[in-house]
Amino acid sequence: MGDTFIISGLKEKRSAVAGRIIDLRREIDRLQADLYHIDAVLKLYGLEPDEIPVKGRMPKRSAYFARGEISRRCHELMRERGLISADDVAVSAMVDKGLDPDTNRKQRADFTRRILVSLHDLRKAGKVDQIGTKTRVKWRLVPLAEG
Repeated sequence: MGDTFIISGLKEKRSAVAGRIIDLRREIDRLQADLYHIDAVLKLYGLEPDEIPVKGRMPKRSAYFARGEISRRCHELMRERGLISADDVAVSAMVDKGLDPDTNRKQRADFTRRILVSLHDLRKAGKVDQIGTKTRVKWRLVPLAEG
């Protein structure tokens, strides 16, 4: 029976997965108990817990960008060129990091999405202006107020 290594490996893997499921179910039970108690306290203050929006998963940090790097890149490119698109920043970042923007389409789309999130945050903070809509959006720095 030459399959003993395969069988023992599968048994080991099954055991590990089953154990992980048990651990996760315990964590779910603990979290549900915590939520129940939090809801009870909110009700004491006259709040309805079901009206509080649920937060989704936080996006994973990119291995390519340091904290604050995207907004710094956006600012630099806007100072250089005036008007920019998120794709301009993505291409520039990819080239700087030794990636080919023409062949790494998936990576380019991920960079562009992350850059757009950052640009929208900068717009909400009043630091940049959005010009245009949908696929023709350009961005520029908000002019400093004189006075």
